Amino acid sequence: MSFDLNTIRRQLHQTPELAFQEQQTKALLLNWLQQLDGIQIHEFKSCPGLLVEYSSGSGAYRLFRADMDALPVKENTGCDFTSRTEGMMHACGHDVHMTILLGLIDRMVQLKPDRNLLFLFQPAEEGQGGAETVLAEGLIQNYPVEAVFALHAAGGLPVGTISCREGVIFGVPQEFDVTFNGKPAHAAFPEQGINALLSGVEFMNRMQADISELSSQQRVIFHVGKMASGTIRNVIPGHCKLEGTQRSLSKPLRDIINELIRKNATLATAQTGAEARVDFLCSYDPVVNAPELVKTLQQVCTDLEIVYQEAESTLAGEDFGYFTSLYPGLLFWLGSGCNEPLHSDRFLPLSDCIATGVKIFEQLALR
Repeated sequence: MSFDLNTIRRQLHQTPELAFQEQQTKALLLNWLQQLDGIQIHEFKSCPGLLVEYSSGSGAYRLFRADMDALPVKENTGCDFTSRTEGMMHACGHDVHMTILLGLIDRMVQLKPDRNLLFLFQPAEEGQGGAETVLAEGLIQNYPVEAVFALHAAGGLPVGTISCREGVIFGVPQEFDVTFNGKPAHAAFPEQGINALLSGVEFMNRMQADISELSSQQRVIFHVGKMASGTIRNVIPGHCKLEGTQRSLSKPLRDIINELIRKNATLATAQTGAEARVDFLCSYDPVVNAPELVKTLQQVCTDLEIVYQEAESTLAGEDFGYFTSLYPGLLFWLGSGCNEPLHSDRFLPLSDCIATGVKIFEQLALR
């Protein structure tokens, strides 16, 4: 069997599904995987993920992971294999990631190496805790895993170029909601109300001051992307909700910013008498690349005549960090040949990057 990876990528791209809803994606993957001999396919009980096992005997396993989910983005690429699901698209390259992993499995079945390998198709990478869900089931921990590997299609990086670094490559995201509850009243009688919007504004001012001071010493981001308050122009708002994210390069620094959010939410109610509630939502571990695996990747790139570039740490999040917290790991940027940014409605990696990803993964599996 030798898969037509371009056709596979096109089919996956046309069938995007959101986190934990990847049932059609799973069915497509199963259809292709069941055509291969020499592997065992394991299904998870709690999610649509798949774990594929290639065993040649006793010994440690290397695990290769691809994420499955898409984003709630309306596609605007103009390609002839555009999303068939309105309002959803693979705007982060996960269709390419899955295709590369299928290509790797196909190669291993053909080569029959004396290796023990696991291939994970993981759901819900986009902020919904897919890695945690998969690991919580304990299936992967039944195997003696010695290293974990993943790649990520990169916008603005040409095909045939790889970018990576030792240590932290993806940071620690923390999503949060801050809600202020007051009391609505007519604007002509402010003494009868409690203005929740004023608390929201005060919270923002306090956070901006603290983050400005902190960012002079560390790389951090504090961002509120949505603030909702009030119902009509002449009524004092009784409710204000801010939805945001903060980013850093370490969990201790994340915790410091979380404490600032709690403190400033409380202080922001002092003048108005509103009540504050802080909810911390999804957070990931940092993705930390093992130095010895980065050196192996550099040698693979040299041998394959692939350009290697040193990457900078990014404040973007990737739940592969849960794997690198447990095992020595490697995640690298794969040049996509697309100059549009990730999560853009025009992000569309060139199919040529698939072969590069398969070649690199193959060498990492065999060395």
